[in-house]
Amino acid sequence: MFASARPLRAYLAIAAMLFGSVAPVAASDRPDVPAPIPSIDLTLAGIALVPTVATLAPAIASNAAQLPRPTELVIPRGEGGGLAAPALRRSTYVSYSALQVLDFVSTRKALGAGGREANPAMSGVVKSNAALFAVKAGTAAATAMLAEHMAKNHPRRATVMMLVLNGAYAAIVAHNYQVARSR
Repeated sequence: MFASARPLRAYLAIAAMLFGSVAPVAASDRPDVPAPIPSIDLTLAGIALVPTVATLAPAIASNAAQLPRPTELVIPRGEGGGLAAPALRRSTYVSYSALQVLDFVSTRKALGAGGREANPAMSGVVKSNAALFAVKAGTAAATAMLAEHMAKNHPRRATVMMLVLNGAYAAIVAHNYQVARSR
């Protein structure tokens, strides 16, 4: 990692200084844990070269009482956290529905610019606006229902499925607009 040990020693010294200056304040933030007071005495024949920790402890404790408590960030785990969060999954339903509408609009633009439908299953449907819109609305509703059904037993898998489908439809919409611009 390092070419020599010299930078490593410098980083370790900086880390030790930072840790050493933060530890008493962090420990004094917790009322049930007393602040650690090391038993190092830096005196020479009764003459203090550096103020000792024993003389600094009251000052540190009084300053620590004035400091605000650190903010604790908690990442939810289990049923409601991460990729299993219902809010995340349900937001993908909204974006998937929006992408279906954008696919409808971009397909119309690409066909109007002289493009052709590449999906043979949809080639007959794209001739009618109502039929294409009904298929897109049905696809969005059926996909959301399938994902909600899957989420009962596999919430993470349902969210990942929706994220992948959103990415795929975003690529399809981008391709449709590119075809519409190029013609």
